[in-house]
Amino acid sequence: MKIWSAILTGISELMAHKLRSLLTMLGVIFGIASVIAMVSIGAGARQEALEQIRLLGVDVVHINRKSLTGDLALKAQQDSPQGLTYGDALALKKFYSSAQRVVPVCRVFGEVRARGQGVPSKVFGTTADYPIVARLDITEGRFIDEHDVESRAHVCVIGSEIKRTAFFLENATGRTLKIGNQEFVVIGVMEERSLAGGRKVVSLRDINEDIYIPITAAMDEFQIYVEQAIPSDYRTFRQLLARLRERPPLEKRPITQIILQVGDQRETWEAARVASRMLEQRHKGIVDYEVAIPAELLRQSQQTQRIFNIVMGAIASISLVVGGIGIMNIMLATVSARAREIGIRRCVGASRADIARQFLLECLVITSIGGLLGIALGVEMARLISGYAKWRTIVSGQAILLSLIVAMTTGIVFGLYPAVRAAKIEPMEALRAE
Repeated sequence: MKIWSAILTGISELMAHKLRSLLTMLGVIFGIASVIAMVSIGAGARQEALEQIRLLGVDVVHINRKSLTGDLALKAQQDSPQGLTYGDALALKKFYSSAQRVVPVCRVFGEVRARGQGVPSKVFGTTADYPIVARLDITEGRFIDEHDVESRAHVCVIGSEIKRTAFFLENATGRTLKIGNQEFVVIGVMEERSLAGGRKVVSLRDINEDIYIPITAAMDEFQIYVEQAIPSDYRTFRQLLARLRERPPLEKRPITQIILQVGDQRETWEAARVASRMLEQRHKGIVDYEVAIPAELLRQSQQTQRIFNIVMGAIASISLVVGGIGIMNIMLATVSARAREIGIRRCVGASRADIARQFLLECLVITSIGGLLGIALGVEMARLISGYAKWRTIVSGQAILLSLIVAMTTGIVFGLYPAVRAAKIEPMEALRAE
């Protein structure tokens, strides 16, 4: 009953001085709103990162072709002229037994046409295991199989956007696409994939506009898309052109990427180390490739997010400290203004603990109401950020509970001194001062 009476007294005191109470709460309101917005943005960014990394896979290693410039490019033209090659993928598959799958990928040139009209797309040559390492599903037909790769079949699998653009609502399997001057029969359609919006943790292309063909057919029929540094002298430039026109064996033809899948996420570091060592030997020390580990990208993203949370937490803490100082100032002024009330209560039997409890609970009432208003403002801020900045925000029950705890803690910390000071007032001195 004493506690409830003190709470009612605190509420009546707030209602008696509405403007002063609102101004006192402002620091807590904005501080709590900052906490809610910070936690919501952090949770949304973390979810985006997880979704984007999940699209790449945490149990894979990506080995990408790297473009060299200057003296390194000239040295590479002598020691490793083709850069990353199909033979590199075959060597990794043969000699690295811990790799469950090794999937070569090459980007090819070639205008895509269907029904006589151009279709915006990206064409890739790959093998049968690509849907597994890339986490893709088929909605119509099937994907490329090993027989297609061995026979260099002119078949293709298209993305959902390609189907809509080229064939509308019709069944795409069995239809023909023209890539460059070659005709390819559609044998499958990929499931549509929605990319996570907002901030990008990794660079993800829109696979809905992809077309996949057997890598052997790609290397046979098309110029592989590779970035080559243009030599400064005419002689080296002619040698580069001659090399690009050559038709070397498949093992020596350039590709753009190798995806290496291992059995466990914890093995990705070891797989990256082994792959780098093998490629270093095959390329004679020329580092014309780069190794990317999606799991490491996720770790870096989470570390960046932690730094962001610390900065936002510091800003919110400053707001709460300023608000707490304002509350302490107002409560000290209230103690002085209510000295006669304190004296009378002491004279009729109230103990020092009763006086301290009353003022501490009044401070808690102020910060609790300010916390609730701050939560409402923070939720609205999160909604506005999501709508205008296109960042995903997630308001969780944990964030709301954390904010209430922070608000109440602020009330206890900054209300304790005024409560103790009120309890130390002697009743006769309080009445005489009045």
